[in-house]
Amino acid sequence: MSKKKKQQTSASGIYALCITAGLVVGVGLAPLTDNLPGSALFGVAAGAVAAFIINRRAPARDRKRHR
Repeated sequence: MSKKKKQQTSASGIYALCITAGLVVGVGLAPLTDNLPGSALFGVAAGAVAAFIINRRAPARDRKRHR
């Protein structure tokens, strides 16, 4: 029987997910601010910051080593 490898989280996948979620939230909040580009940009920035924080707190074994 073969061993199952642990799946590692991809940093680019986390960034894509968080930025997309931020964009959706930003567009959803546009009617409150009456400013679609501004709220969408704010959502994307908030998503990027959230992804950065998530990746920084990930255990060292999950990070890919670049050599």
